[in-house]
Order: sequence, then C-alpha cells, then structure tokens
Amino acid sequence: MRLLFVTQDFPPDVGGIQTYSKELAPRLAARCDRFLLLAPSRPGDEAVDAALDVPVHRLPVRPDLLVLRALPDIVRRTRHEPFDVALHVQWQTAFASLLARRLTGAPHRVAVTLHGKDTVFNPFHFPPLKWSYDALRRAGVGGADHVLPVSRFLGRRARELGAAEETIEVVTNATNPEVFYPDPAPALREELGATDRPLVLSAGRLVPKKGFDTAIRALNRVRDEVPDVLLLIAGEGPERPFLQQLVRDLELERHVHFLGSISQQELRHYYSEADVFLMAGRETTEDVEGFGLVYLEANACGTPVVGARVGGVPDAVWDEETGLLVPPDAPSATADALLRLLTAPDLARRLGERGRERVRTEANWDHVADRMYTLLSREAA
Repeated sequence: MRLLFVTQDFPPDVGGIQTYSKELAPRLAARCDRFLLLAPSRPGDEAVDAALDVPVHRLPVRPDLLVLRALPDIVRRTRHEPFDVALHVQWQTAFASLLARRLTGAPHRVAVTLHGKDTVFNPFHFPPLKWSYDALRRAGVGGADHVLPVSRFLGRRARELGAAEETIEVVTNATNPEVFYPDPAPALREELGATDRPLVLSAGRLVPKKGFDTAIRALNRVRDEVPDVLLLIAGEGPERPFLQQLVRDLELERHVHFLGSISQQELRHYYSEADVFLMAGRETTEDVEGFGLVYLEANACGTPVVGARVGGVPDAVWDEETGLLVPPDAPSATADALLRLLTAPDLARRLGERGRERVRTEANWDHVADRMYTLLSREAA
C-alpha cells in the first residue's frame, strides 16, 4: 500500500493528537510499500524528523492553514507519485485530497480520523459563518471513504456528521508500553515529603474539559476518611489560577500540589508511584474527551484509574476491570470511587494489573497500526 499521512498536529508540538500522529506514522511506514508524511513546519522540527527515520515533508505554513498549502502539493503528487490512500488525522485537511482527486481524476481513497474536539468545536459565533463551518465539517467527514473515530462515542458523532455507515470503523487509541511501564522512583516520594501518604495523580492541560475542579472537590471529602491523602496535579493551562484559589477556599493546601509541566519520564515515575490516577472530565459546548490517553498510560504503569463516564472515556477505562467510572461533575461519586481504591489495596492492585495486561495485549500502538493497515489496505492495488 502507498500511503500519504497528513497531520496538522505533530511534534515538536505536544498533545494527544501529536502523540497519536507520532506513534502511528512510523509504524504505518514500516508496513507500507511507500509512505510520506505531510506536516507543517515548526521550530525544532529537524531534530524530530531525523529521529523518526521516516519520510517527512514539512510545509511552511501554520498548522490550521495546512489544507491550503497542502492542496497544490497533493495535486502534484497525485499526478507524479500516485498513492492508494491519503490518511488525514484532521478532517479539515481532507479537503486537499478530496479536491486533488476531483481535479486529477486520481483513484486514491481518503481516510479521516476523529478525536473529540474536532467534532464539536466551531471557531465562529456569527450564524452564517457558524453554519458554513458546520457544513464544511459534514462535507469533509461525509466525503471520506474511511472514517476512523478513536472511540464508539465518536463513531456515533461520525454518523451525526453525515458519514455513511459502511465507511465507519472505530479504531481505539493506545499507548506505548516501551515508554510507559512500572518504574517507581522512591526518591520522588521523599522529595514530596509523602513517603507514607496515599497519592492520587491527575495529569493534563488545565482546562474545564479535564474536570480538575471536580477532583479537588472530591478530595475535600476524601481527606475526612483518609487524612494524609495527597493529590498531585501535573500540567499547565489557563485554569491554574482558578484551581489554586479553589484549593485555598477549601483549605486543601496540604493536600494538593501543583507539579506544573513535567517530562514524559517524570510522568512515568508519577504514574508508577501513584496509588490511583484520576481524571474526572466533562463535556463542554466546544470540547469533549474523545478517548483519554492518560488512562492507558497510567494503566501501563500498573496503576488503577478513575474516570468520568463522558465522551469516549468508557473505551479507555473498562469499568470494574481496569478502573472505575463515575458520572461527570459528581464530586461525591468521585470521592466514593477514590475511597474504594485507597482503602481496598487488593482491588486497586487487581484493576492496575488488568489495565497493564490490556496495554500489553491490545491497547498498544503496534496493535492499532496492524488494524489500521488492514482496514486501509483492503482495496489497495
């Protein structure tokens, strides 16, 4: 199969979709007869591309305008370097391949992946522009030959956006067990002054969708029964001042530490040292958790997880198997789930071990690449 892989979001930028693109691209490249990745130029991208050892073509344009710069490039390639499938990580850039196919008569198929925010966010508020953007989204998703949402929830969204049933194949997210694995660092607890304290970890961008305020409110009740509990919050974002004020209002300064941005290696240590990982997210009008890579990362380190039953999270957290699911915006139910795991170490251990086994056997990027290659290569010449 000859595959063109197009993504707006790619390292050195960081985030969930950047991780998705970085992990899948080299694995698909290894399975294809010919492979090329198109991505926008970013400061520091030379070192990233050299380390990947796959063909990468950077286009000098900001990420959200990649579709405009990609169109002439893809038209040229369809004429001189034809490919079987153009895989677009964002529906917006799929228009470049759809238009190139119409302009050149090329037979390549167009695939689109869906991740969450891309299915609900609209940058416009003025009705005509808002309606036009929604229509473009429906045309991009509905016009694709393959629509690959990362969760069953997004599979339903794909249908609402006009994708034909026969084009939809849910390919759930994964993590890399060579990056995330049990790797405790006892010195970390000593540095925190928490050698004997129960640790709850939450990590992500500090934005409303992630529900850090729910986590803090839940901890306010947990401390009544587990007085030494400590919540660690890793990440940065616009909600940090609000969350810090909430901690002060609830007099939880001794029980909540903000870690700021940490490296991937540090995050692995924190996952491994935590007794429970918590991300009590919610759906907002402009964003939704399409899956939740952090749950699998924590599971890969042997840690049980607590998540909110929202969006695609039920595909990331298997309730009562790899973790516990609670309603969104429910501090009391979240506290109950935390207390179950903090006070029942056998249950916590069982869920963590099952989560780790799941990552080893199926929720890993090699497995996802195999499935995606099989789906996309069915009709390849």
